[in-house]
Amino acid sequence: MKGDSFKARIIDKLWRMVKDRFYDHRIANTAIVQNINFSSLGAQKKAVICYITASYTKDWENNNIGRTQPFEILSISKVLADAGYCIDIVDCNDTKALPYLKDKKYDLIFGFGETFFQLTQKHPKALSILYMTEHHPEFADQEEKKRLAYFYERHKKKARIVRSGNFYKPHHLIKPFSHVITMSEVEPFKNTYANPFSIFPTGVANSNFKIEGKDHHSGRRNFLWLGSYGAIHKGLDLLLDVFESRDDIVLHIAGLSDEDEKLLSPKKKSNIINHGYLNIQTDTFLKVVQTCSFVILPSCSEGFSTAITTGMLHGMIPVVMKDTGFNRLNENVILLKDYKVAYIDKELTEISERSSAELEHFSMCVYDFAHQNFLPNSFERSFKKIMQNILNLK
Repeated sequence: MKGDSFKARIIDKLWRMVKDRFYDHRIANTAIVQNINFSSLGAQKKAVICYITASYTKDWENNNIGRTQPFEILSISKVLADAGYCIDIVDCNDTKALPYLKDKKYDLIFGFGETFFQLTQKHPKALSILYMTEHHPEFADQEEKKRLAYFYERHKKKARIVRSGNFYKPHHLIKPFSHVITMSEVEPFKNTYANPFSIFPTGVANSNFKIEGKDHHSGRRNFLWLGSYGAIHKGLDLLLDVFESRDDIVLHIAGLSDEDEKLLSPKKKSNIINHGYLNIQTDTFLKVVQTCSFVILPSCSEGFSTAITTGMLHGMIPVVMKDTGFNRLNENVILLKDYKVAYIDKELTEISERSSAELEHFSMCVYDFAHQNFLPNSFERSFKKIMQNILNLK
């Protein structure tokens, strides 16, 4: 005990010496946010959100936001606050934060990850709502392994799994929770849940964008892959194999990580343009949008990619894989039924030969659908409706 006390004093002294040097890191990496909507007027229900805490540590109004989750979490918190809950937020995988919550009793546990799983174990009587921002983990793992095997078959290079299993692990789904809300397909959950709920994510919109005036005659031969890390998971390797063998269609790449660029080694060709990181709020992005009729993502598994919501908010026609999270788009999407290179090659030929009049109408429909479903206020309305259903509120 004496040794522990001495160690604690040394650590406290060192922290006082260095803490100001890491001030920005302290703000950005807040482990827990507690007591949102606390009321001292009487007994109050308590909820915990297992996701990310950054929504409450950044000035989103005066900084460029390249991610959609922070505003969605603010909406989730607001809906729960309006329902009367006092709310804590903890990072979805930060289990070191859990001892600081050990004396609390939660009535509602929302989110995903290891912290969500452990809190539901600790509070078995609480209402538990699993929030799926990805496809069902069994589907995601299986499909990513297929893509890695197909990449090796074509290029004799081994690549690692990078997207599946980071937040949703097999033991998390051993037994059902009270409810599930998914951004992906509901079918994999219907055997476990009587009423799995679905919700669209938001996208990032450039306020200077104008839908009118795009030249789809040239745009129909230009495709934008807007991604991040995990390029094989997101099908960029398939597109490179197609575009590297052709000159009549153009692939624009944005968001390719250094690791993936080294692995895929795109050929230097005039019809393969790597824009690097592309800030959605810039004129450069708007120029790419005006050039491309399509945003394409032959991903093996998504929740519902915010690259697609963002593209659609700018009138770009989505070209995506069937059954990977996008089936709910109905007539506002072009669904690919296979991921083999020969099939994609054939489909892109047919897509790029559609008339400019058809694509102009298609683009307007996509734009209208996106602005009805992918903006923050739409997300909040949808989430509120789901929670009213779950909590039997009027």
